[in-house]
Amino acid sequence: MQNESKFMPNATPEPIRAAIGLLRKVSQSEKQRRLRDRRQWLRQVDLLDAFDTLFDHMPEYRVFLKRRPGEIMFVSRAMVHTLRADDEVSLIGVCDHELTPGPLADLYRSRDEEVLRSGRSITGLEVWFTREGLPQWFVCHKLPLRNRAGRVVGIIGFLKEYEHIKQLPVSEPLGKAIACIKRNISSPLRVRDIARATHLSARQLERLFRSVFGISPKEFIIKTRVHTAVELLMQSEASLVQIALDTGFCDQSALTYYFRRELGITPQRFRKAAMIWANYKASEPTSDTPLENPSGGAKAATR
Repeated sequence: MQNESKFMPNATPEPIRAAIGLLRKVSQSEKQRRLRDRRQWLRQVDLLDAFDTLFDHMPEYRVFLKRRPGEIMFVSRAMVHTLRADDEVSLIGVCDHELTPGPLADLYRSRDEEVLRSGRSITGLEVWFTREGLPQWFVCHKLPLRNRAGRVVGIIGFLKEYEHIKQLPVSEPLGKAIACIKRNISSPLRVRDIARATHLSARQLERLFRSVFGISPKEFIIKTRVHTAVELLMQSEASLVQIALDTGFCDQSALTYYFRRELGITPQRFRKAAMIWANYKASEPTSDTPLENPSGGAKAATR
């Protein structure tokens, strides 16, 4: 560190570790007293409200707490929006099978049980849903929650969309069907044509989509069109009429109808809010003016 003084003019030539460790030794009785003091203080703190506020500033993360039977005890606001619940309280006590398609819920539950049984954290990829309701890979971290006696009583989980995977890698023929939809998103798409391209009957394709995603091919097409429209609204200055045509809707009215049905906001409002939100994230705000986020809610630009 020969040039340390150039970058840190007030740095001491002594090893940094020498400046650390000046804290006096603490006796076991003092440690116990401090632990009791912390527990008493924590009883006065609303940690769940703090979680909400903290993860509002980290919208790429979704957070949840579950107790041992697999019931949700807390979800961050980003998950509330994705699950389209009225509020977080509406999800208390709800299980995975009430929220997601059977096969996915089975997977979530089996991994929850692994954490509960072993008492160890796990990290892996799980299929979850984007804000637009489309299935996507998410990195999921699950950790055990313990009571004061040290017994595992639940789990805490963190989800983050896996940015490096642009398409959901699924086996044939479902992969062919998804690729066909995305490749022809600006064209009229009929389920029987997609089925023919994957060498399945329309009924087989229907069953396949429902078994994996819990929705029909037609619903998947609509969600993909809306998802593509979201990207175009945020990344281009194309008119709404052009975006409607580029995403396979017959006109702007159809785009607006399905966009609002899926996301609860019109394309016009979404684009305006997305621009404000992008500016907010690009530069640190200096006022307390509320900023509207893309979900249509208000967010205060405070530190």
